[in-house]
Amino acid sequence: MTTTPPAQSEEQRNCPECLIPLTGTYCHQCGARPLGPHDLKLSGFLHEGLHELTHFDAKIFSTLRALIFKPGLLTTEYLAGRKRRYILPLRLFLVIFTISFFLDTRPVIGHFDVRYIVSRIQERSIQPGIKGESFQKKLQDRAESRHLTTDALFDRINEHWQHDLSFFQLSYVFFFALWLALVFYNKRRYLVEHLIFSLHTISFFFALGVLLWPYRLFSGPRLGWIASPFLFIILGLYLWKAIPRVYGASGWNALVKSLILVAGLILTRIIFIVLTMVLALIQTFWKH
Repeated sequence: MTTTPPAQSEEQRNCPECLIPLTGTYCHQCGARPLGPHDLKLSGFLHEGLHELTHFDAKIFSTLRALIFKPGLLTTEYLAGRKRRYILPLRLFLVIFTISFFLDTRPVIGHFDVRYIVSRIQERSIQPGIKGESFQKKLQDRAESRHLTTDALFDRINEHWQHDLSFFQLSYVFFFALWLALVFYNKRRYLVEHLIFSLHTISFFFALGVLLWPYRLFSGPRLGWIASPFLFIILGLYLWKAIPRVYGASGWNALVKSLILVAGLILTRIIFIVLTMVLALIQTFWKH
């Protein structure tokens, strides 16, 4: 026997979310809709679930397509108040960052290797071998005092270094927003406007890193993206196309500003690499 859902009372004609009186099917305040007889049937439940799934998938594809192939569009759409068409900037960034963090912290990728630092110091030392050997000797002494092999100590340092730097990448958005505020100071924009563009730009940067992860996996030890200028060249071209749409600058003006912004991101990257390497050494020697 089919049970008919009870009729709505006057109290149920209030919005289920914000409790204000309804003047139509949907709440004019928050857009919520009370459950109706069709929603409580299996067919209605399955239809709503299928709609949400396909709608979310469509937003993912349209957002990624706009992010990669239409620089600056997501920012202008969001600032124009059109927020329903695409995934919100913070959510988009967190999803891409999570994927990037997971891939970059895989032990097999090995882009942050203290052995590589030692070898580079040896190659560039004014008196070949002395500085590098001195640094390596200190690490060997530390390893022996903890009854570890040098390779085991290096692996512990590398593990801390990789995780610390990957986590520090969260702050790229804030620092890049500050660079934007400085470069476009004359535009008199709110900091949040720069932050939105920063979220989209860094999301693109991380997405590019995810796409190139197979290459990075087999390229051997490197100092992260510093040794991969290709990524920064692509980012510079991306900004050159995005700046006219978001800030109105164009031509050579946009190109110069994009180069300044890329240089700022590289500088931020270098500072974080050095800082997290020191932090990794401290973590390794104090905790072990």
